[in-house]
Amino acid sequence: MVKGNKDRFVLELGNDENGEPKTLSAEETLMQMKKGYNNGYFYLEYPFLWQEMKSEGEDEFTHLVLLNKSNNAIVKISTQPCLANNVEELKELVETDLKSKECDIQQSGMENFDNYGIWDVIYFTKEGLEVEQYAILKDNNLYSLELYTKNNRDQLAVKSFVEVIQTFKILKPVYKVDGDSYERI
Repeated sequence: MVKGNKDRFVLELGNDENGEPKTLSAEETLMQMKKGYNNGYFYLEYPFLWQEMKSEGEDEFTHLVLLNKSNNAIVKISTQPCLANNVEELKELVETDLKSKECDIQQSGMENFDNYGIWDVIYFTKEGLEVEQYAILKDNNLYSLELYTKNNRDQLAVKSFVEVIQTFKILKPVYKVDGDSYERI
């Protein structure tokens, strides 16, 4: 049952060990609420507290940019055509590129999630941003989910980002890649 009062929105969750109703603050309630995003190519859910930003000036590959105003964390989701044959090859190409841009790689590793090979890298840009990037390679399409934070990553932002990744589902390829050329499907 949901009820409201002047101070906060309350969602009753049963009783705690003292027999009192369990409740969530307004912020805790919003953190549990989700919005969906579907562009026909992929689907994901993100926390209600994250807001879509206009991505004017972004490249043609960026689909969605989200901002968490409480900690200024940004999530960027993009897809681009890719000639790498596997995630290991992609890892080598991207790490070489990051090093050429004077980024400091903190951690890099491979994972499997929902039948996708995922490469996860955490690095610092020369401007001082910490970036956690998940890269998924499927059908010569590189799906990139990036979390940008400044000065010590907020653990709630990281948790929200992981929840976004866990809901990410590829519906169909964005690009058809033929040799060195590509076209949007």
